[in-house]
Amino acid sequence: MFGKIVPPPYFDPASPSEDNASDDKKEEIDTATVASLVEDDADDFPDGGLKAWIVICANFMGCFATFGLVNSWGVFQAYYQQNLLHHSTPSEMRVFFCLSSQGKLNLFVSSSWIGSIQHAMILIPAVLVGRLFDIGYFRIPFAGGSLLVVLTTFLVPECKIYWHFMLCQGFGVGIGCGLMVSTMITTVTHWFKKRRGFALGVIFLRERHWRYGSAHHLASAHRESRVRFPWAMRTLGFMLGVLLIGTNLCIARRLPPVKTPGGILGLHVFGKNAFSAFCVCTFITYLGLFTMLTYISSSAIAFGISPNIAFYFVAVANFSSGIGRLISGLLGDRFGAMNVVTIFTAVAGGATIAWPFCRTIPSIVGISILYGFASGAWLALIGSAVGQMGSIDDLGRRIGAINTVAGIGAVCGPPISGLFADSKLGYIAVGYFAGSAILVGSSLIFVSRWIAVPHLWRKF
Repeated sequence: MFGKIVPPPYFDPASPSEDNASDDKKEEIDTATVASLVEDDADDFPDGGLKAWIVICANFMGCFATFGLVNSWGVFQAYYQQNLLHHSTPSEMRVFFCLSSQGKLNLFVSSSWIGSIQHAMILIPAVLVGRLFDIGYFRIPFAGGSLLVVLTTFLVPECKIYWHFMLCQGFGVGIGCGLMVSTMITTVTHWFKKRRGFALGVIFLRERHWRYGSAHHLASAHRESRVRFPWAMRTLGFMLGVLLIGTNLCIARRLPPVKTPGGILGLHVFGKNAFSAFCVCTFITYLGLFTMLTYISSSAIAFGISPNIAFYFVAVANFSSGIGRLISGLLGDRFGAMNVVTIFTAVAGGATIAWPFCRTIPSIVGISILYGFASGAWLALIGSAVGQMGSIDDLGRRIGAINTVAGIGAVCGPPISGLFADSKLGYIAVGYFAGSAILVGSSLIFVSRWIAVPHLWRKF
């Protein structure tokens, strides 16, 4: 009547049911989808929008307070040699003893060592800072660096002897800026790709206005050194504090942190030939890249130009460099970062060789404009160049590695230039050494670009 009754199949709770198997399969699909979405998001750069431009504004202020402060050393160098540390020689390598009138043994060290250490400290910590950024820890180092820069700037007017200045401006300001700089460059590369060169040029443009202001303050301080210099530094300290507070509040990364293999140092990034060649060219270029900015004011004074005028040559070079960074950024986006930086760096090398032969105000102004415009391409495009040499997952580590290599070059270059400054040729020998190093570096940039893309006219 009811037909044949079929018994239900045996149910084993340990075996997965069709529904459970379906859920597991669905979970696998969802995981793959999420991974695919993250990968797509990494390649989908906004290249604009409200959040991206807020990050640009944050870095705009941050570069004012870091690169601008460190790269203004040429103004401090000339001021210290004329006033506070006038007993020092221009030679960064010379450390010597002499007897005072009371028979006391004194140690004299060049004030230029301060700028050398400062330039190195802003770059050498970058490999650690870049790795911390990749794995998501960047706010604490950034805030600590901000506090250190502001504190040491306020302490500079209280410095009396050489090692005080070395501790505050050499190590304090240098390390503080070093905890921030790589993070700022990397955050920009997170938000921009097609317009990356322009974005980096914009954030470094503001830094040039800072340098002009520092030249103005210190030129005034030269006239009334006992009163104006301390308050010039305190005013700058307050400015730095306000700007760095804004930077800390607005700076942000776009993608979640990714723990790529390789540890803190991640030496495997040097396994790529193009990147390794670029590291070598960076080291050699930094042996001479900032030599002219360091010596242009002091050399002008040595050539008989008034210190009140010589202080402004650094400002002229830096104003021109701001324009050069913006233009080179636009050209880099259009023709390729490596292509543009090769040409601009070669021009900077030629200008450095020609600089010591300029002995009049118009000629020094002219060579300052040319050098500043050409050298501006380096910081504007280095982030773009490194960004093309790998994935965005470990971009912070690659930028950190390249900056650390640059820092080693920065600490080696000025002492060597100082040795040449004490030779018979003086600043002419400095120009030959620094300019030749930049030209060799420019050639190696082209080699690195050729290894990456072995086509003469290809955009890269």
